[in-house]
Amino acid sequence: MSSTPHSTSGADPSTLRSVGSGGVAGLGAALFGYLVTYLLSSSTIENSTASQVLEALGSDISTWKVVGWVFMSAHGVTTRFPGLFGTTSSANLIENVEAFSPVLYVVPVVALLAAGALAAVVSGASSPQEGALAGAGTTVGYLVFALAGIALFTVSVGDAAISPDPVTSALLAGVAYPAVLGTVGGVAATALR
Repeated sequence: MSSTPHSTSGADPSTLRSVGSGGVAGLGAALFGYLVTYLLSSSTIENSTASQVLEALGSDISTWKVVGWVFMSAHGVTTRFPGLFGTTSSANLIENVEAFSPVLYVVPVVALLAAGALAAVVSGASSPQEGALAGAGTTVGYLVFALAGIALFTVSVGDAAISPDPVTSALLAGVAYPAVLGTVGGVAATALR
């Protein structure tokens, strides 16, 4: 009877390679998605009435931060705004601001499907299960971007702040989107090979 040696030193190197390539692809997808969103929405933001009003009031809200709110909105994340008497309201900017095209919702979908497929190819995935693992690895890099975005896209306004909702940023944009779409991309890449 032959026995197969089992490694007790940690995770399988191919699993680490799959998750690692997925993580890099996920971060790349987030940066690419943000860049495309910037290109599609920055002039709208800079030419908006709201931007001009905020500028007149002396508020220094950078365009790149507002683009972050729009990019997070493309994932279904709302942006929280201070209201009267200490209240907070929230809105999905793509849904509630007519100037933003609904096409922006497609940006993270395409970026994550491509990232999942790329991760599967780079990791050498040869089965749908391996492709799924590599694609799901996009969650690692995308979550890093989503968590960093909570801090980077926050703007102080007096004693209050405008920011992406932290819970939906982490759970929806950081985990759900890449876990589902990255996995689908990874499986599709291996199925088509």
